[in-house]
Amino acid sequence: MRAAALEYVKDVKALAAYIGGSVEITGIGEDWAVSKGLYPGVDVHLVYNRADDEFPARLRALYSGDKIRMIKGDELATITISLANQLLRYVRETNPGMKLPEVCYKV
Repeated sequence: MRAAALEYVKDVKALAAYIGGSVEITGIGEDWAVSKGLYPGVDVHLVYNRADDEFPARLRALYSGDKIRMIKGDELATITISLANQLLRYVRETNPGMKLPEVCYKV
């Protein structure tokens, strides 16, 4: 649900700054990706692919770092949801007056 709303992101560099991260190229065929350090030794990479004729839009959260195993899975899930909601707030704030997907107004 959240991924389709990210079609409205016009400036990925500004989006990355909004969440305190940076633009990244992961090399896995993404349309864009941003990374954010969560803890020392733990990073999240938010990887977005736009919808096409074959697949719907997709947002993935990939985690890396030498201390990633110290973080519990449920904590990573909570962080992922929180970051996805921040992305939606960015979409809502940077597209005033535009009719956006309903999910943008629920965060």
